[in-house]
Amino acid sequence: MTQNEQVLQHLEKVGSITAAEAMTRYGIGRLAARIADLRDKGVRIKSETVEVVTRWGKKGHYARYSLEPRKDD
Repeated sequence: MTQNEQVLQHLEKVGSITAAEAMTRYGIGRLAARIADLRDKGVRIKSETVEVVTRWGKKGHYARYSLEPRKDD
Protein backbone atom coordinates (compact mmCIF):
# COMPACT_ATOMS: atom_id res chain seq x y z
CA MET A 1 0.00 0.00 0.00
CA THR A 2 1.37 3.42 -0.93
CA GLN A 3 1.73 6.28 1.52
CA ASN A 4 -1.07 8.14 -0.27
CA GLU A 5 -3.34 5.12 0.13
CA GLN A 6 -2.42 4.83 3.81
CA VAL A 7 -3.25 8.49 4.46
CA LEU A 8 -6.55 8.30 2.57
CA GLN A 9 -7.55 5.11 4.37
CA HIS A 10 -6.69 6.72 7.71
CA LEU A 11 -8.79 9.79 6.90
CA GLU A 12 -11.73 7.60 5.91
CA LYS A 13 -11.54 5.40 9.01
CA VAL A 14 -10.31 7.75 11.74
CA GLY A 15 -11.44 11.13 10.43
CA SER A 16 -8.30 13.24 10.74
CA ILE A 17 -4.51 13.03 10.82
CA THR A 18 -1.55 15.15 11.89
CA ALA A 19 2.09 14.95 10.84
CA ALA A 20 2.99 13.42 14.22
CA GLU A 21 0.35 10.70 13.78
CA ALA A 22 1.50 10.01 10.21
CA MET A 23 5.10 9.61 11.36
CA THR A 24 4.27 7.47 14.39
CA ARG A 25 1.74 5.16 12.73
CA TYR A 26 3.04 4.90 9.17
CA GLY A 27 6.57 6.31 9.06
CA ILE A 28 5.40 9.09 6.75
CA GLY A 29 7.73 12.06 7.18
CA ARG A 30 6.19 14.46 4.66
CA LEU A 31 2.45 14.38 5.32
CA ALA A 32 1.86 17.75 3.63
CA ALA A 33 3.30 16.33 0.40
CA ARG A 34 1.00 13.30 0.59
CA ILE A 35 -1.97 15.61 1.22
CA ALA A 36 -0.96 17.67 -1.84
CA ASP A 37 -0.79 14.46 -3.92
CA LEU A 38 -4.29 13.45 -2.82
CA ARG A 39 -5.68 16.92 -3.50
CA ASP A 40 -4.13 16.80 -6.98
CA LYS A 41 -6.11 13.59 -7.54
CA GLY A 42 -9.34 15.36 -6.59
CA VAL A 43 -9.67 14.29 -2.95
CA ARG A 44 -11.26 17.14 -1.01
CA ILE A 45 -9.20 17.58 2.16
CA LYS A 46 -9.48 20.47 4.58
CA SER A 47 -6.76 21.59 6.95
CA GLU A 48 -7.21 23.13 10.37
CA THR A 49 -4.40 24.99 12.10
CA VAL A 50 -4.22 24.00 15.75
CA GLU A 51 -2.45 26.28 18.22
CA VAL A 52 -0.60 24.75 21.15
CA VAL A 53 1.74 25.85 23.91
CA THR A 54 5.12 24.14 23.62
CA ARG A 55 6.98 22.64 26.54
CA TRP A 56 8.99 25.87 26.61
CA GLY A 57 5.83 27.93 27.05
CA LYS A 58 5.82 29.37 23.52
CA LYS A 59 3.02 29.23 20.99
CA GLY A 60 3.27 26.61 18.29
CA HIS A 61 1.06 25.47 15.44
CA TYR A 62 0.38 22.27 13.56
CA ALA A 63 -2.05 21.19 10.86
CA ARG A 64 -4.81 18.62 11.31
CA TYR A 65 -6.16 17.27 8.02
CA SER A 66 -9.60 15.78 7.44
CA LEU A 67 -11.87 14.95 4.53
CA GLU A 68 -14.35 17.62 3.52
CA PRO A 69 -17.96 16.44 3.76
CA ARG A 70 -19.43 15.38 0.44
CA LYS A 71 -22.23 17.48 -1.00
CA ASP A 72 -24.66 14.57 -0.70
CA ASP A 73 -23.99 14.09 3.07
